[in-house]
Amino acid sequence: MIEESDMSIIAPAMTGVFATGKLPNETDKKYFYYKANKQNSTFPTTQRVLAEGDKGHLNLTICLKSDDSPIGYYIIKYIGTRVENPMTALIPEQRGQGFYSEIIITKMRFNFDTLGASEVMGILPISDSWLRNAAVKHTIDSLYTHDEKTYTIDQGEYRQTTATKTDWDAWIAASAKNSLSYNLTWN
Repeated sequence: MIEESDMSIIAPAMTGVFATGKLPNETDKKYFYYKANKQNSTFPTTQRVLAEGDKGHLNLTICLKSDDSPIGYYIIKYIGTRVENPMTALIPEQRGQGFYSEIIITKMRFNFDTLGASEVMGILPISDSWLRNAAVKHTIDSLYTHDEKTYTIDQGEYRQTTATKTDWDAWIAASAKNSLSYNLTWN
């Protein structure tokens, strides 16, 4: 879960997200943490699998396995067993190092294998310009195959799409990454 001490490190993950180029100031960081902490407090600490009546958000820090240092964050909204609008952001100095491919797989393992989600809905840019890494693009496109809607906003065209538990099970079974181990911890 996001901790207050993570905020100064992960706030720069917003670099390039807003057209204005504005980064969160100290008040923004405190508010973001307050909101994340309040949302996280509604997730039962003894429950690890989503149930039909569940509704809420999880705000998680992404840390390096080697030294547990924060490198970004992952935010999800869940309604029942459906995870909606997952959002990931990495701090600028960690981008372009191959972490996104691993994070995508770890997020799917977390959503489907740990939380027991039935499907994950995402809103993804249609344009290739947002993604320079062909491996990450291939992973995203091969997982999110059920397009539902398209949107056009100031930043471009986006697609609302889903990946189901069945899609994930088939994808990971056929992937060269299926033997990799992941350490998903709650703290």
